[in-house]
Amino acid sequence: MPATQVLDFIVDQKDLSNTQTLEKTYPEELAPDQVLLKVDKFAFTANNITYGVAGERMSYWKFFPTQEGYGIIPTWGFADVVASNPPEIAVGQRYYGYYPMGTHLIVTAKPAGNGFADVAEHRQELSPIYNFYTHTERDPAYVAEMEELISLYRPLFITSFLIEDYLAEQNFNGATELVLTGASSKTAQALAFLVAQRKKEQGLNIHLIGLTSARNVEFVQQLGWYDNTVPYDQISGLDPSKKHVVVDFSGNHNTQYELQTLLKENLVYNCLVGLADWQNMRGEKPLPAKGEFFFAPTRAQNRQKA
Repeated sequence: MPATQVLDFIVDQKDLSNTQTLEKTYPEELAPDQVLLKVDKFAFTANNITYGVAGERMSYWKFFPTQEGYGIIPTWGFADVVASNPPEIAVGQRYYGYYPMGTHLIVTAKPAGNGFADVAEHRQELSPIYNFYTHTERDPAYVAEMEELISLYRPLFITSFLIEDYLAEQNFNGATELVLTGASSKTAQALAFLVAQRKKEQGLNIHLIGLTSARNVEFVQQLGWYDNTVPYDQISGLDPSKKHVVVDFSGNHNTQYELQTLLKENLVYNCLVGLADWQNMRGEKPLPAKGEFFFAPTRAQNRQKA
């Protein structure tokens, strides 16, 4: 095959607002187990910002290495095979998975099940959940007309499913109040939907509270999943005498501080998920306690072993 011209969108690891496009060339020949994919479409949401902000801590920068000091933010989307050496993977096949913000990706493919795993050396120690690519023709959840929605919602809904599953397994830590920050976000919406379903089907006795900005209160209310919608400037109205679980999708330092200082020992579980408000993740007042970061791939692997 001819050499492939590639364009990557890269960001400064220390300042995500500092971006560049980087041109590079893939070689004419692939190794015996390599596949060249042309990225067709991907989702770009607050979830990707979390990947960038936590890139060093959670090893997201290691998936698609680039020039020193910069990183490629991973995305979920679809790509087509344009060259392949493994006979199980044919040119023209379409795969859903974890891609760079760029035009192409070369993977070291190990066919398995309904797709393949990228077993490139630099991905060996990374989560297998992110390393698997699913052939759309063998994906029972695939609908061609819904690719955009799949790219947007599938990874987020899976995260919400795993959070809700974990909370239920822990009996919500004995709490009667469940607070979701960033209540209008897609992942929070999915979690609220799942909790509301459990309440309806199993009689779960928990009060579901959505924290959101004042401009989003009406939108969150009309979703119909939250029992109460509270703007951030009214956090003091929460009842500190009741046990609370907080699931934080925003990462806002001041919101965390208010919740921790108000609820004190009745904040029985503080689950940190997202960093959508990454520009306000630091503040002058030190937090009284640290929350527990929820890493969905780890939960998924533990669930598969159960």
